[in-house]
Amino acid sequence: MHRWWSLLLALVAVTIGVVAVAAAAVASGEVPCGIVSTQPACEVALVPGPTEDTIGLVRIEGATTFPSTGELLLTTVAVRDGLDLGTWWEARRSTTVDTVPRETIYPPDLDPTETAEQNALLMEDSQMTAALAALSVAGYDVDGAATGAAVAAIESDAVTDALTVGDVITGVDGTEVRDAASLVDQVVASSPGDEATLQVRAEDGTTRSVDVTYGRNPADRTRAYIGVLLRTELDLPVDISIDAGVIGGPSAGLMFALGVLDLLGDEDLTGGAIVAGTGTIDVDGRVGPVGGVRQKLVGATDRGGVSEPAAVFLVPRANLAEARRAPVGRDLLLVPIDDLSGALAALDALRDGREPAEAFALRAAS
Repeated sequence: MHRWWSLLLALVAVTIGVVAVAAAAVASGEVPCGIVSTQPACEVALVPGPTEDTIGLVRIEGATTFPSTGELLLTTVAVRDGLDLGTWWEARRSTTVDTVPRETIYPPDLDPTETAEQNALLMEDSQMTAALAALSVAGYDVDGAATGAAVAAIESDAVTDALTVGDVITGVDGTEVRDAASLVDQVVASSPGDEATLQVRAEDGTTRSVDVTYGRNPADRTRAYIGVLLRTELDLPVDISIDAGVIGGPSAGLMFALGVLDLLGDEDLTGGAIVAGTGTIDVDGRVGPVGGVRQKLVGATDRGGVSEPAAVFLVPRANLAEARRAPVGRDLLLVPIDDLSGALAALDALRDGREPAEAFALRAAS
C-alpha cells in the first residue's frame, strides 16, 4: 500500500497548466495595475509551451507494466512577464499568443514564488486523482480510497475558527466530498456571503457539523472562499509516482491517467501514434475544461523541430469551439472528450484505423 498526500489550495484553481513562469514585479507602485489595465507592465503573455510524454513521467511499482511505441503528450502554456512596449504590441498582434491581466496569473496578495508553489500543489493533486481514476478503469478495487478533503493548514483570514488541522471535510450541505477538488468545486459554485454547513470528521473519528459563511477570495473578489489548505488522502493498491518537473496546474490530469493506463495494459493505447491532449480529471474520470487551449494546440503541432508533432489532440468538449479556431502549423485530428472512457474509446478507434466519434480535422493555418 502507498499513501498519497497532496495539497490543494481552496482559493482558485489555475487550469492553464503553466511552465517557465518568469517573475518580474510591476514597477514599485508607479504602474497602478487593475484587472482591466492594458499597459504592458500590467499584462503577461501566454505563449505555446513545451510538451512532455506522460508515459516517460510515470513510475509504477507493485504491478506489471508494458512498453509503449507511441507518445501521450501533456501540453503546456508558458507565461512571459515583464513585457515592454515592443513585446507587448507584438504579443497582441500574434494569433498564437494571448495577453491577460497580470493579476489573473499572479494574484496581488501572493508573490510569484507562492503562485508557483500553489500551481505545483494543484499539479500534484491532479496526478493523484488521475492515478485513482486510471486504477478504477483498470479494474483495481479503489472503493473508499478517497474519503474527503483534509485540512492541512488554515489561513489567517479563514472564515471560521471551528476547523482544525487534521479535520476531514466529508460533505457540504449533505453533498458528499470525496477529495479536495470536489470540495473546491462546491465552494467556487457558491457566492461570497452564502451560508453552508460542512460535515467534518475529526482525527479521532468523531463527526460534527460546522456552519460557515463564505468570504471573498483575495485573488478574485467575486468567488467564494473558506481560507484553508486541503489535502486528499488516497490509499491506493499500486505505488504510482509522477514527476512533472516545473509544470504546474491540474490541466494534465487526462493525459496522466492515460499514461498510467498505457503502462498497466498489455495493449499499446497509442498504436505507435503521437497523441497530445489536455483536460482536468476527477476521481470518477470526468474530464473538465482548461485554459490556454490555443497555445497548447500550437505547441503540440510545433515541437521546436526536434520532435515529431502530434497527429491527434484530445480536447475537453467544453473547449472544443476554441480549439477549432487554433492557428496550428500542421494538420491534426481534434477529438472532443467527456471522460476517461471516451478517451479510451477514441484511442481504440484510432488503433483500428477508424475515425473517433465527432472527430474534427483541423487544418494548418495558411
